This record gives sequence, structure tokens and C-alpha cells, in this order.
Amino acid sequence: MLTFLLVASFCVMVMAGCVVSNRFYTPPEISEAPVQNGAAATELATGQLSLITWNIGYAGMGRESDFVFDLGEQKRPLNAGLVDKNLSGILEQLSTMTADVLFLQEVAKPSYSTYQKDLLSPLRTTLLDHAYVFGADVDTRFVPPPLKVQVGNVIFSKLKIASAEWRALPLEPDFQLGLFRKNYRMHIVRLAGTEGWTLINIHLSTFDGPENSVREKQVEALFEFAKQEYQLGRRVIIGGDWNLKLADTEFPSTTDDKYKFWIRDFPMSKIPDGWSLGVDPDHPTVRTAYKPYVAGENYTLIIDGFLVSPNVKILDTQTTNLGFEDTDHHPVRGLFKAR
Repeated sequence: MLTFLLVASFCVMVMAGCVVSNRFYTPPEISEAPVQNGAAATELATGQLSLITWNIGYAGMGRESDFVFDLGEQKRPLNAGLVDKNLSGILEQLSTMTADVLFLQEVAKPSYSTYQKDLLSPLRTTLLDHAYVFGADVDTRFVPPPLKVQVGNVIFSKLKIASAEWRALPLEPDFQLGLFRKNYRMHIVRLAGTEGWTLINIHLSTFDGPENSVREKQVEALFEFAKQEYQLGRRVIIGGDWNLKLADTEFPSTTDDKYKFWIRDFPMSKIPDGWSLGVDPDHPTVRTAYKPYVAGENYTLIIDGFLVSPNVKILDTQTTNLGFEDTDHHPVRGLFKAR
């Protein structure tokens, strides 16, 4: 039982995005990402590109949940029924959304935190006409079910993908026992067509601590690659969960400052010249999870959005306020046009 609890706790820490060991594993700098169901996609025809980013919280972070690494109590959802409820709501919402491309974060294959429920398969069924690329940002080693964890980012695209790859981002310092592989990565697709779109799905570090500043190092590496793509004449959109505060909007809350320990401002001064940030300042995209969600009590903020190169015009950015019913993030939709 002690071993079970120990490994389970490690699995929870992985899902939280906190420090894990890569002592016996160095992720490849660049690796090809396999594109699945590519024949289902077509080339962009409208001249405008729509993109939605949404962290679905492994269907385990509905309004009923708190989380231990946010100084809450729960290590995973209280029961498997909550995973089913959350997943059903997420799938229903996705089935009503219209976008050329979807960036999803925290998509789990059968894992401890999902009670061994596979999230990727029903997502694929709901988005049957999309090509997709899945890459695990967290993967356990030598850990059998039911404690195995595999969770990461997915890009679903109605548009034809010419190529896809992963590029490594800086990692948090080593800390644990080498049971996990933590791969912070840029999840990159290049769309087919003459406009040359490069799309980058990200989920940056959360609990790196101010003394490590891993998030800032990840932002620097991300910008460096994005600028290289732009210099090649490509149109670049970076989207996802930045885990950095993207807007100054303060929404009503009664949350004590001690529960805001992980929150840091986005380093606006590091945005390359001519690049633009796309956020919806009127709605939060994430809530603190030190307790189950209560509107007006949990602190909420904006950490999900887009950054685009100078040859891309942001036509619109809108957050869909779902009341954090089925996940601790809200989906953000961007509409873009080539300049």
C-alpha cells in the first residue's frame, strides 16, 4: 500500500506539471511528429484561419475539483463518474465549435488521474474529419497500469498538414526518481498551401518556482524558434496555455494571496518587435484550484491566448465563458488573416 501511495503521489505531481526527473533521459532536441488521419484534411480556402486553444484538464478538473499542488486536497477527481461527466461536457462543447484547427492541452491516454479512461479516442471520434498529432509531454517509465500516466498536447486540423514536429523546451531541474519523462515541447505543424502557416501548440511550466524561472526560459526558446520561422517567410501563430498572466484584467475574487503563489506576469518586454498578442480581456481563461470553483471567490485570470508574427493580422479573439464547469480552463478562439 505504501508503494502504491508513493507512486500515485508521483503520478499526481506529474499531472500537476511540477518538477519531475529527467536524470536518466534527455529529450531529443527535434523529432518528427506522426500525422494521423491526414487524408481527411483539405487546404485552406477562405483566406482566414480560425484556431481554438483549450486546456481540457484531463477531464479531471471540473468545478467540483480542487488540486493538491494548488494547495487544495484532491490528488485526482473524487471518482470516475466525474471524469465521465467532464469528458461528456468537453465533447459536447467541441462538437459545437467551428474552427480550422484545435489546440488541446492535457489530453490523457489511460492514466491514473483519469481512472484509466482514454480521452484521446473519444476526441478522435468527435473530430472524425480532422487530421491530428498527439505528443505526450509526460510519460511514466517502468510504471504499470493503473498508475501509468501519459498526457500531452493534441493538434486537430481540418486543414492539410504538410509536416509536423516537436522541439524541446527547457526543463525544470531534476528532483525525483527517474520514473517519469517530462517533455516540455513546442508541438508544431506546418499547413499545406501557399500562405505558409506555422502553428505552435504550447503548455508551459506551472510550478517552477520564482528562483528557477523556467517559464521565462521556455518563452525565450519559443520566441527564438518562431522568429526563425518568420525569417523564412512563414506566418506563425503560437497558442496555448502559457501559464503566465497575459492581461492585467482583475476579476472579482476573495482568494488569499497565498493561493496565487504560481502566478507570474508574461514578460511583455521580450515580445519580438512587430509581433502581436491576441487575448480576450473581458473573460478569464483559468481559475485557481485551491478549492472547488465558486464564482466570485476563486481567483481567475487570463493565461491562454495567441502570439502572432508581423505578417499575421488578428481579426478577433474570444473566450467562451463556460463557468469552469468541466475543466479549469476556458476555450479561446482566434481568427487570423495573412497580411
